[in-house]
Amino acid sequence: MNNDNASGLLLVGFDLTLTSKCSEVISQMCNFDTVHSMDRLEAVATYLEPEAIVYVMDYTTSTHLYNLQYLRQSFPDALLYIATTSVSIPLLKQAIQIGIANVYMFPFSPKDELEFVETLMSKTSLRCDITDNYFNVVSDLKFNRDNPVESLLDIIERDFVKGPTLQDLSDGFHLSPSRLCHMFKDYCGLTYSHYLLCRRLEESERLLSDSDKSVTTIAYSLGFANPSHFSRNFKEHFNITPNAFSQGDRTVTLSNTYIRYQRLRAKLLPLDSYEDTKSMPTKQYAAQ
Repeated sequence: MNNDNASGLLLVGFDLTLTSKCSEVISQMCNFDTVHSMDRLEAVATYLEPEAIVYVMDYTTSTHLYNLQYLRQSFPDALLYIATTSVSIPLLKQAIQIGIANVYMFPFSPKDELEFVETLMSKTSLRCDITDNYFNVVSDLKFNRDNPVESLLDIIERDFVKGPTLQDLSDGFHLSPSRLCHMFKDYCGLTYSHYLLCRRLEESERLLSDSDKSVTTIAYSLGFANPSHFSRNFKEHFNITPNAFSQGDRTVTLSNTYIRYQRLRAKLLPLDSYEDTKSMPTKQYAAQ
C-alpha cells in the first residue's frame, strides 16, 4: 500500500479467494491498491483518499451492509462500487441509500468491464486499458414497461411465495398460458417456473444468513411443499445444503440457471429503481 495521500482505485475484500479472483480481472484494466482486513481499512482511512473503491463480497449479510456504510462514511467523495456473487433487494436498497455508483455481478461480463472502465475514465483521473474485444458485446436488454412480462415480474415480486400459475394469470393478460410462457422465456432467458424458484431461493439466502428461523420454517414460509423439497432445490442450485449455509459455510457453486437469474435481477433492479428510498433513514448495523 502506498503512503501517498491520494490513491486512484482501492479494492476492498475480506474473502481472500474471491478478492484474488476479482484482482486478476481488474489488474488487466488498471492499477489499484488492495485492503484485506477491517483493521487495515481503518488504518488507511486516516490518510488515504481514493477516487474509487470496489467492495468485493459474496452473499448479503448485516456485516457486509455495515462495511459498505463504513466505506461511505470514511470516503464520502469516492466512487463506490460493489462486486458481488449474489444480488439481493436489501443490498440494492442499501446501495441507493448510500450512493453506490453501481453493483456488478462477479464474475464480470465483458459489458460490465467496459462500463466500469468507461465510468472510471470519465469520472476520475484514472487511466485504464481495455482491449477492443470488450467492445464486441451484446446490447443491453431493453425492458419496456408496457410489456406484459414486466407486469408479470411485478406480480411475482409481490407474491413469489404463493407463486400464481400462468393459468391463474393468463386471463388477466388476455393471453393463453402457452403464449405467456413463451413470452416470458424469450424476454427473460428463463422459464417462469425457474424464475419463481430462484426468487424463492434468493429470499432463502437472506433468511438463512440473517435470521434464527429453522430450515423447516423457512421452507414452508417460502411456499415449498416440504423441507426436503426446499433442501433438494437449494443443493441443486448452490451445491451446498441449507443447513450448512445457515451455519456459515459459503463454499457455494451456483448453477448456470441461478447465475442467469442473478444477472437478470441485476438488470431488472437497477439502482435508479430505488429512487423512492433515498428519503428513508439508513438502517444502522452492528459489526459482527
